[in-house]
Amino acid sequence: MKNILLPLTIAALLVACGAAAPEGEIGQKKAELETLKANYKELALQIKDLETWIAANDSNAVRNLPVVTAQPLAIGPFTHYVDVHGTVRADQAAALYSGGGRVRRILVSPGDRVRTGQLIISIDNDLAAEQIQQAEAAYELARTAFEKQQRLWDQRIGSEMQFLQAKSQKEQAEAGLAAVREQQRLTNITAPFDGTVDDIMVRVGDMTSPMQPAARVVNLSGVQLEADVPEGYLRTVRSGAPVKVYFPSVGDTLSAQLDHVGQFIDPSNRTFKVTVRVPKGEEMMRPNLLSDISIQDYHTDSALVLPSRAVLQDVNGNNYIYVLDRGTGDEAKARKVLVNRVSEYKGRLSVTPAEPGGLKGGEMIVDEGAKNVSDGLAVRIANN
Repeated sequence: MKNILLPLTIAALLVACGAAAPEGEIGQKKAELETLKANYKELALQIKDLETWIAANDSNAVRNLPVVTAQPLAIGPFTHYVDVHGTVRADQAAALYSGGGRVRRILVSPGDRVRTGQLIISIDNDLAAEQIQQAEAAYELARTAFEKQQRLWDQRIGSEMQFLQAKSQKEQAEAGLAAVREQQRLTNITAPFDGTVDDIMVRVGDMTSPMQPAARVVNLSGVQLEADVPEGYLRTVRSGAPVKVYFPSVGDTLSAQLDHVGQFIDPSNRTFKVTVRVPKGEEMMRPNLLSDISIQDYHTDSALVLPSRAVLQDVNGNNYIYVLDRGTGDEAKARKVLVNRVSEYKGRLSVTPAEPGGLKGGEMIVDEGAKNVSDGLAVRIANN
């Protein structure tokens, strides 16, 4: 009985734990695997050699090459602009205030032409009128006293001090009357310059305030554009530079010159102010009209110009492009050429060769698809 149970127990343990294959069989399988790997490598090399030979000798074979677009490296003028937003400012535009009082009369309407000093709004100021009456009475009294004292002094009657005191009192009364009359004049609203009444903000009977404008007068004979330019362009933006201006609201454009470059940098936004004088005759110019201003800060008559997307950068920070050396048909070989970036504006880039004789202009370069190309790689030109 014991002789039967022992073999059964051993068999059960082998089934539960899994029986290992014989050592000789494992070695045989490993040898077969190494043989197959060696044969695979040899076949792969043979296949590659055959594909290369067929591609080079069979004109009907289609090669799986990266597809790129090409264009010639242009030689021509290049201009860089600084693009900023500006607003129209009239040389003469004033909001008019009153010293306080009730509106008595409004003598003009919006759109009327006015002259310097012309009364626009008459203000009823009882306090000023009373002050004028008092000043006039004081002046008449001082003038009469002075005239009498002068007659006595001419007859050598009285002292010189009495004469001088009378003269001083008369002059003080005269100055006081002029001051209150000027105060009354400032209470009324008059035109500060020749121009057009743009708006009347009050009605007859309203009370005016020194804090609230009552009218606006503008003169559009002299208009300029103002814009803020980042401080990074302080060395390149100069007075007299050509300027292109576009008014998106009205669709108008004009060409002008930079009139003034500010010398103060605003610490809040790190910009400096520039102004552009608008030529006379521009009828659509209105104060605060928005504009897009392009200021020319770089120009050359002859430069190597190409699309910005055609220039790549390697891990060492070198800029380069791919020049295409033409082969047969629509195929070419890409050649890496180092370049230096000079200036870029709206997708166009001016470059110089980083090495002597690297570029001369007119060479075909990779435009689109340059990221899929490497130095010496054959490519297919899509726009052949």
